[in-house]
Amino acid sequence: MPVRWQGQAAMLKVARSAEEVRGHDLMVWLGGQGTAQVFRHEGEALLERLEPTPSLTDWALSGQDDAATRVLCGAAAGVHAARVPPWPDLPGLPRWFRALEAAQGQGEVFARAWGTAQRLLTDPRDVRPLHGDLHHGNVLHSPERGWLVIDPKGLIGERTFDFANILCNPTLEHALMPGRLDRQSALIARQAGLDRARLLAWVGAYAALSGAWHLEDAQEEQARQSLAVSALAHSLL
Repeated sequence: MPVRWQGQAAMLKVARSAEEVRGHDLMVWLGGQGTAQVFRHEGEALLERLEPTPSLTDWALSGQDDAATRVLCGAAAGVHAARVPPWPDLPGLPRWFRALEAAQGQGEVFARAWGTAQRLLTDPRDVRPLHGDLHHGNVLHSPERGWLVIDPKGLIGERTFDFANILCNPTLEHALMPGRLDRQSALIARQAGLDRARLLAWVGAYAALSGAWHLEDAQEEQARQSLAVSALAHSLL
């Protein structure tokens, strides 16, 4: 809810789940570097209010996909920057992938993605706190401070994982446009200094995990599209 705090625009966000509490904890730890500023934190949080426009979703859907991707990579760099330990107490990626493990018997795409996820999770690289839900709607603009992230899930894991969701957004239809995954994965790899094959592997694993979540919510069309993104990512490896 938009509010005023000490004369300035702010956003009051009340955590209603353990996941949102973890996200708050990560936001406090990040200290406003690359993120909306947390002015106060005591159960609920007061955040810096950011602007809904310009919108990275609008950019991506109107022919400015490359520009939106570069902004997202820059925002991720702020989250991933080295900070003084200790890290906040956050769950690891293996916990998230339990839904994919449970779905592995529901078809070839799920089984292949679970195999990919196992390989990645048993050999993590560049491990650090992650946003966990980095996409076009979770990076907003501040006229004074530029592009900043909001609404993290809060995870510990491999840095490359945080970029997988970008390639499943801003819509699944857009993610499946011919050539889009190939082009944007190459751009992200260059901008963020990632191994492109490993990025595509994470996309294949994460998109199938998203498909499993959609099935749990009886969202069959979204599940089908997510599995199509997973299959496409694997085909580019």
